[in-house]
Parts: sequence; C-alpha cells; structure tokens
Amino acid sequence: MPKHILVDVADRVGRITFNTPQNLNALTPEMLAEVLEAVEAFEVNPDVRVLMFTGSGKGFSAGGDMDFMERLSQMPPFEIKETVYKHFAGAAKAIKLCPKPTIAAVNGAAVGAGCEIAVACDFRIASEHAMFSEAWIKLGVIAPLGGMFLLPQIVGLSKATEMLMLGTQVGAEEAMSIGLANKVVPADALLEEAMALGRQLADGPARAQAVIKEGLRRGMESTLAAEWEHNIYAQSMLISSGDFAEAVQAFKEKRKPVFD
Repeated sequence: MPKHILVDVADRVGRITFNTPQNLNALTPEMLAEVLEAVEAFEVNPDVRVLMFTGSGKGFSAGGDMDFMERLSQMPPFEIKETVYKHFAGAAKAIKLCPKPTIAAVNGAAVGAGCEIAVACDFRIASEHAMFSEAWIKLGVIAPLGGMFLLPQIVGLSKATEMLMLGTQVGAEEAMSIGLANKVVPADALLEEAMALGRQLADGPARAQAVIKEGLRRGMESTLAAEWEHNIYAQSMLISSGDFAEAVQAFKEKRKPVFD
C-alpha cells in the first residue's frame, strides 16, 4: 500500500492524490516512486480510461521537500541523475507519455516539481485558490522535468521566460487567461468539475484519444509534411476500428455512441 499518495478509481477515472498535507504535499523520490507505480498500473488497467491528479489539503504540491533538498545538495552528480531523477523525471515522463487522458485538479499551490507535474497533464482544472510557480530559479537551478520545453508551448515564449527566469507566481485567473488552466472553478467544486471532465473523456474513443496525444507530442518536434503522412496512416487505422463503425451507426440511429 502506498504511504504518500491515495489511489482510487471512480467512473473509470483513476485518481492519484498527493497525500502529505502537513507539508503541502512536498515531493520526495519515495512519493514519486509511488506515483510512477500508480500511473503504470492505471495505464494497463482496461477499467481506467482517464487519470486525475490532485493534492490533499490546501496545496497541489509545494515542490521538492526541503529536508530532501538539503540531502540532495550533498549528493554527487551521478547519484542525483541515476537515483533522484529516476523518480522525478520518471513520473513526469510517465504522465506526459501516458496514452490515456490526464487531468490535474489544482487545488492550491503548484510549485517547482509540482508545477511540472501539472504542466505534464493534458488538462488543468484550477481552483480559485490555485497558484502556479516554476520557482526553480530561486534555488539557482532550472526546471528539468519538461517544463522548459512544454511551458512555452502552452503559455508562449514571453510568459514562459518570465515564469522560468523570475520565478513569477501565476494565480488562477491569470493561468486561465494565458492558457495554463483550462478552467477556474470555486474551490468546493473543483473535484466534481474535474470528475465531470474525466467522465466526458472516459466516454470518448480511447484509441483516437491516444493517437491525438501522440500526434500533439510529435507535432511539437516534427515537420508538417511528416505529420501529414503519419496522421493519414493513423487515421486509416482508426477508421478500420470498431469505434468508427459504432459512431457512424449511432449517428444514423440518433443515439450516443458506446466506444470500446
């Protein structure tokens, strides 16, 4: 049983809750090892169609645990790379590369590695109390978990530069205005709003969702010509699937499709 997170499934949404509210869900390698294990289990579970991340208490995650970071400063580089970032980068990569849709329900501060986890998700639903901060610069280091690549794609180069080089805090309303949050909701409605999105995604065609996620990632690194060719191939596979035939039949019968 995990010690630092809560894991459950509701309405085909696999939920992972950072559960050390006494330190605003500050992250350690041990916690992220549990997150990585939960993501991998949900990825292969056919009864889970969507993954959701949130935090217990008042924060999403305050970033790295201070006691752990003090120990980190004493580690040699190879130990940092091979042990620490196995879990920190491993969790962020698993979330970003998961073929199933991912949602961050950001209930409070998402700082440093906590912000990177939220940025790695496909959707971010923010409480009115949410705050995003890539505060790494204040420790004299960089955002190493994908944020320097992903954040400019989401908010634009100018705002990403500000957040990364100044450690600027971004509140909920500003996050929505710059595209960092998809929606801002009252704090007491956050989980239900996130679950409503989760249920909507869970009812969708999983194969097409996975191809869209892959296509969006490829598109950030590839060329238009290459992606046209790949997308036609992927589309041909999807049209041959049962989901497409079911959607066409449902349209003819004026009902909601039931996807595999």
